[in-house]
Amino acid sequence: MPTPKQSPGFSLVELLLVLAIIGIISIIAVPQFMGQRRRARVIGDAQANTRILAMALETRRGDTGTYAASGKVVTWTGGVANDSTFLPTLILKNNTKMNYVVSVNNAGLGYQITVKDPFVGSAVVLKAIQTGSIKLDSTYNK
Repeated sequence: MPTPKQSPGFSLVELLLVLAIIGIISIIAVPQFMGQRRRARVIGDAQANTRILAMALETRRGDTGTYAASGKVVTWTGGVANDSTFLPTLILKNNTKMNYVVSVNNAGLGYQITVKDPFVGSAVVLKAIQTGSIKLDSTYNK
């Protein structure tokens, strides 16, 4: 008696092997993807708020002739400044909870804005100066 032909298809072992491979790939890829999404949010927030800070500083310079007294350092932690009289109308959209530091230099005619990520050991995200130059740190510039 002839043996019946097997139907073309996948065996249970083959299907389980494919599912295991997909599982391993997703275990590796999903955390990388989530890290890239957070990095993009951090960079976006940092750049947007840096531009807002720079515009507010330029307005202050236009009104007073200087950004502030040379050596003045103001820090925004969680969107709140440690000196409420410095740029009092400024409101940062701080969705990613970055810390911002404005350091005034050059006899009040220069400044540097430094953005730090408190969730990565206060790593510097970017720095900006009064010329409009914004430089991403190598950790975030990938």
